[in-house]
Amino acid sequence: MNRQWALIGAILLASGLTGSSYAMATPPTQSQSVTQSSTIIKGQIVDAEGEPILGATVVELGTTRGTVTDIDGNFTINSHANAKLRITYVGYKTVETKAVNGMKVVMQNDNAQLDEIVVVGYGQQKKVNLTGSVTNVDIEKTLGGRPEQDVAKALQGAVPGLTITNTSGDINSQPTMQIRGLGTLSNGATSNPLVVVDGVPVDDLTMVNAADIATISVLKDAASTSIYGSRAAFGVILITTKEGKKGEKVSVKYDGHFAWDRATVLPDYPDVPSQLEAAMIGAKRTDGSDPELFGMYFSQMLPYAKAWKEQHSGKKGYSEMKPFQSMDNVGDYYFNGNQPFYYADYDIQDIWYNKAAPSQSHSVSLNGSSGRTSYYTSFSYDYKQNLMKFNPDKLSRYNFTTNLKTDVTDWLTVGTRVNFVRRSFSKADSWNNVYQYLWRWGSFFIPSGYMYDENGEKLDYRVVAMQKQAARKTTVHDQARFNAYAIAHITKDLTFNVDYTYQIDNYNYKTSDHSVYGMNWSGVKPTYIVGTSSSNTTRENIKQNRWTANAYLNYNHTWVDAHNLGVMVGVNGERFKSDEMWANRTHLYNEDYPELNLAYGEMKDATISSYTGDRSTAGYFGRINYDFKGIYLLELNGRYDGSSRFPAGDKWAFFPSMSLGYRFTEEGYWKNLHDVISNGKLRFSYGEIGNEAIGDNMFISTISPVAQSKLYWMDKNGNKLNQFQLPDWVSSSLTWERIKTTDIGVDLSFLNDDLSLTFDWYQRTTNDMLAPGKAIPDVAGASAPFTNAGSLRTRGWELSLSYRKQINKDLNVYGTFNIGDSKSKVTKWNNDSKLIGHTGGIVSAANARMYAYEGETWGDIWGFETDRYFTEDDFNGKDANGKWIYKEGVADQTGIQTDNFVFGPGDIKYKDLDGNKVIDGGKGTADDHGDLKVIGNTMPRYEYSFHLGGSWKGIDLDLFFQGVGKRDMWTQSSFVFPLMRDADKALYANQTSYNIYDPANGIIDISQSNRYPCLYSGNEGSGNVTGLASIGGEHNYYPQTKYLVNMAYLRLKNVTIGYTLPASITKKVYMEKVRFYGSVNNLCLLYNGAKDYPVDPEMNAGQGSLSLGTWGRTFPITRTWSVGVQVTF
Repeated sequence: MNRQWALIGAILLASGLTGSSYAMATPPTQSQSVTQSSTIIKGQIVDAEGEPILGATVVELGTTRGTVTDIDGNFTINSHANAKLRITYVGYKTVETKAVNGMKVVMQNDNAQLDEIVVVGYGQQKKVNLTGSVTNVDIEKTLGGRPEQDVAKALQGAVPGLTITNTSGDINSQPTMQIRGLGTLSNGATSNPLVVVDGVPVDDLTMVNAADIATISVLKDAASTSIYGSRAAFGVILITTKEGKKGEKVSVKYDGHFAWDRATVLPDYPDVPSQLEAAMIGAKRTDGSDPELFGMYFSQMLPYAKAWKEQHSGKKGYSEMKPFQSMDNVGDYYFNGNQPFYYADYDIQDIWYNKAAPSQSHSVSLNGSSGRTSYYTSFSYDYKQNLMKFNPDKLSRYNFTTNLKTDVTDWLTVGTRVNFVRRSFSKADSWNNVYQYLWRWGSFFIPSGYMYDENGEKLDYRVVAMQKQAARKTTVHDQARFNAYAIAHITKDLTFNVDYTYQIDNYNYKTSDHSVYGMNWSGVKPTYIVGTSSSNTTRENIKQNRWTANAYLNYNHTWVDAHNLGVMVGVNGERFKSDEMWANRTHLYNEDYPELNLAYGEMKDATISSYTGDRSTAGYFGRINYDFKGIYLLELNGRYDGSSRFPAGDKWAFFPSMSLGYRFTEEGYWKNLHDVISNGKLRFSYGEIGNEAIGDNMFISTISPVAQSKLYWMDKNGNKLNQFQLPDWVSSSLTWERIKTTDIGVDLSFLNDDLSLTFDWYQRTTNDMLAPGKAIPDVAGASAPFTNAGSLRTRGWELSLSYRKQINKDLNVYGTFNIGDSKSKVTKWNNDSKLIGHTGGIVSAANARMYAYEGETWGDIWGFETDRYFTEDDFNGKDANGKWIYKEGVADQTGIQTDNFVFGPGDIKYKDLDGNKVIDGGKGTADDHGDLKVIGNTMPRYEYSFHLGGSWKGIDLDLFFQGVGKRDMWTQSSFVFPLMRDADKALYANQTSYNIYDPANGIIDISQSNRYPCLYSGNEGSGNVTGLASIGGEHNYYPQTKYLVNMAYLRLKNVTIGYTLPASITKKVYMEKVRFYGSVNNLCLLYNGAKDYPVDPEMNAGQGSLSLGTWGRTFPITRTWSVGVQVTF
C-alpha cells in the first residue's frame, strides 16, 4: 500500500493536480514587495587583469531573476536596491555581493575549482562543501573535439574509480561500466551504475548526444547515492543537458568533424610454406598423420606453396584467381579431380580491412533568451562505418533536443524538455562469423579472390560471396522523451521542484537469410553456395514505456552568517513496461521482398514468441545539510525505497547514510599556514543501500515448457503432449541484498590553489547476496533455491592530482593525474569444497558463482609457474616404452600427460612449488593445490590516466594518456599458442619462433629464447589437472605464467590540437568564435603487456565459442584521425 501511495503522490505532484495550491496561490508578500521596489542595476564583470568576462551568470538570490554578461563584461538586471547578487563563471571563484548600480566586480581564478557547482542527487552543491565522494567530469577535455560518438566510451579514464571496459571495436557495442569495482555476484555479476539524464534513469548512453551535455557528475559512495535508493547500489552517473540562460543573446553554434578509422592491431599469417611445415611437425608428434584440411593434404600442397612463394613477390590481394598451369606457373589453385588445393598467400589484412573507414559528426545548436524565456535547441547527425571492406556495418544517429524555460512570475519558473533520437544500425547478416573465418585456418584457406565463368561473368569465391551477398540486418531504435517541470520560490529560503517525464522506446529489428551464388569450395563452375530453400525472414519489435515523476522541497537558511542549514524532502516514482514480439518464416518467394506474408514455408515451421515486462519503483527521500561557518560539515540522507522486483511483504526498505567534513584550513590556527596548504578538508561517509538489480523473477517460482523436439509423451491419437519443467524452487526467506559503504577522504590544495589533491579510501560490503543453496537430492527434480548466503567485500583507493596555472594573459598550462585500485573478496558463500579454477571473467558468470568460495579473491587465475624448457640434460634417456626417464632432482611431469603427448626436450618444464618432485595440482582446492598458484587476475587493477595541455595565443593542445597497471587473461586463443586446435592447424606470424627436437633427422633447435616449445597439434583440451580444467589448456599449454596474457597497457588515448581565430578577424565576418581542430584517438601504445600477441590489450572477446580458439577474432579496436571546426555566430 505504501508503494501505491508513493506512486500516486508522485504522479499527482508531477502533473500539477495536487500542486494547484502552490501554482495558483497568491505569492508571498515578500515576492510582491520585490516586484514593487525593483530597479535597474548595471555593472561590469572583469578578471584579475581587468579583462571583461563574457558569459558570466548574474542572479538575484531568492528569485528567478538573472542575466549574463556581454562581450564587454557588462550586464543589466532588474533588481531591488538591497538585493544580493551571485556571480558565477566556470574557472572563477563565485562572488556574492550587494546590488549597486554602476558596480564593477573583479573575479579571481579558482584553480582548485572550489566554487565549482557539482550536481548531486536532486540538487546542487558547491564542491567546497561536499562531504560525499563525488567527482565532476571535465566536459571540454572529455567530450569536446574528440572523434568519439559514444559518451560511455569517451568517459574511459575521465574519473578515478569509474571503470569503462571495451571488449572489441564493434561500432554497435556498449562498454561495461563499473564504479569502484565489483559489487555483487548476482545477475551475472552485473554491477552497473545508475545513469540519470535530467532526472530520468536511462539504460542506453548511445542515445545521448555528447554535444548536448552540460555536466556529468559521478557519485561513488552510499552517502551520495542512497538518495536514489536500490537502483543506485553501485554508484550513479548524473548527466544534465544544456539550456539557455536568462539575459543571454541569441547564439548559433556549429561543431562538426570528419574522421577515418583503421585497426590499432591486426593479426597476420606467415608465408604459406611456414604454415604448412609447422602443421606437419605438430601432426607428426600428435598422431604421425599427414595433416589435412578438407582433403587438402599438406605434404601434397607444400611443393605448390613453395613454388607460389618463389613466383610471387609478396602476398596476393583481391584479384582474379589463376589456375595451375605448370610448376613454373603454379597459379593460385590446383584441382585434382574434384579435390581443390588452394596455396596462394592471400593478404587478409589488405583484402578485408579498410584502412580509412569513414565517420562524421555534425551538431547545430541555437540558444538564447527573449524576455523571461530562455531556450536551447539542437540538431545533430552522426555516422560511422566499421573496417570491413565488403558490406560493412553502418551506424547512424539523428538527435533533436529542445529545452525551453520561462519565468511565469518572479517566483515561478516552468519549463519543458523534448528529445527525439533515431539510432539506426545495419550489418551484413552473413552465414558465418566472418572475423572467426578469416583468422581460423590459414591465409591460403580462405580464397579471397574471384573467377570468371565461361560467359565472362565475375564471380566471388565462397567467403567473399557470402559476405557481399548477405542480407542487411537492421536495428532501428526510436526514442522520444517529454519532460515538464516547475520551480517555485515559495519564499526566499523555500523552493518547490516538481517534474514529470514520459519516455517511449521503439525497437524494430529486420533481417533475412538469402541464398548465395558464386564459386564454391570444390568447384570451378558457379553454383549456389547457399540454396534458395534456406531463405527466411525475421521481424522483431520491442516497445517500452517509462514514466518518472519527482517532487521535492528545498529549504536553505543562514543564521548570523555562521549556521547554514539545508533541508530537502521529496517523493519519487517510476514505472516501466515493455512488450516484445518475434516472428520468423522460411522460404521466401522473392528475396528482394523479405516480408513475413511473402514467405511460403509451412506455418508449423514458423517461430513466434513474445515477452512482457513490467516493473516499478517508488520512494520517499530526504537530505539535511548543515555547516558552521563552512568549517564543520554534516550531511544526512535517507530513503524509504520500494521495488516491485521484491516479494510481497518485503518490497520496502529504509536506507540511511551520513557524511562529515572538516575544513581545517578555515580555522584560525591555520591562518599562517595557507602558503603551505591553501585549502584542506577531511571527509568521512557511511551508508547503506539495497540492490534492485538482482535479475528478473528471482523471487518468483517460474516454469518453462519443454522444447517440441524433446516431447516424448503422446495421446491416444499419436499427438505429442505439451510438457513443462518442474517449477523453480524459491526460498520464502529471500530478501534484499544490502550494501554498506565506508569512505574516508581528504581534499588538499597547494600553491594558492594551483595544485590540488584528492584521496579516498573505501570499503563496500555486499551482504545477503543471492547465492546457490545447499545441494539437494536429485530425486527432488530441481536445483537448490537461492538463499541470502553470500557476502562480498571490495576495498580500494583513489587519487587525483590537478595543476592549473595562468602564466600570463596568453599562456595557460594544466596537468591532471588520476589513479585508482580495488580488489573484491568473497567473505561468505555456500561452498565448502573450495574447488579452484572457476575464474570469474573467464568461465561463465553462473559457473563462477556456483563454485565461489569463502576467501576467494574474485578474478584470481590459477596455474603453474613456468620454469624453462626441458633439455636432454634433464633426462637419462628413454625407457623400453619410449618414455623419458627423469634425472634425480628433476620433478616428474608424467602425471599430467594426456592423449599421446609426452614431455621431453624442448617442452615446458613447470616449477615444483611444493617440493615433492612431482608436478601436479593436488586435489584442486584452495587448501590442497599442489604446484598450482595464483598467477594473475582478470579484474583491471591500478587504472590511471593523465592530461597534459595548455593554450597560447589561440593555440590549444591536450594530450590524454590512459592505462591499466595490471590485468591478466587466460585464453584458449589460437593467437596465443601455435596449433592450438588440431582441427584448425593454424600458425600465425607471431608464432614462428619454436623449438624443434628431431634427432632422427639431425635437427635439434632448443633455445630458452624461443617463444614456444616443440609443436604439438591440439592444446585446447581440459587436461587432467582438476584445478585447471574449467579454464582449459593441456600439454605444453596448461595454464601457466609464460602464456598468461598480460593486458596491462599505457596508451596515448587522445591528442587534440586546435587553433581559435583572433576575435578581430571573426568579428569582421559576423562570427563570435571560430576554432579549427584535429584529433587522434588511440594514437599509440607506450606500453603493451600483450605485445607478443596480435591483439589490442583492451580487446577481450571473440566471435563464436571461445573454446574454439576464437578469443581475439573479432572487430578490431580502432585508431581514429579526425579534423573539425567549431563556429559560433
